[in-house]
Amino acid sequence: MNRLDFLLEQGIKASPSESLLNVTFKEANEGQSICHWHITPEQLNGNGTVLGGFITAAADIGMAYALLSVVKPDIAFTSISIQSTYHRPGTVGEAEIRTVVKKLGKTIAYVESEVYQRNRVIATITSSLMLIEAS
Repeated sequence: MNRLDFLLEQGIKASPSESLLNVTFKEANEGQSICHWHITPEQLNGNGTVLGGFITAAADIGMAYALLSVVKPDIAFTSISIQSTYHRPGTVGEAEIRTVVKKLGKTIAYVESEVYQRNRVIATITSSLMLIEAS
């Protein structure tokens, strides 16, 4: 059993950050996840495009679900680095976050998310996460 299955059995609820950003978990299995993101006008910067920090934060949520699908129930994790590359501006509307665990070691995991809007990648986000004992 992985940590995601364990948490689902416990009745996992969306985190406050998921609600704040309007990110909805859709599916996760074998180190991959898909989340839906409803981008609102409140998430735009002064140029009328999605603030980069919100894109990164939304991707971070997708990363958590992908990693949860492969780690054991007694393992938690925390980000130690995150890198964002923006390919085109995001706008108000629907987006999809597709995430893959690229490498899972004993103490570090490497994860990559792509954020899509209108079937085009608007950003690629990579992260290294430290695996820790769950409390």
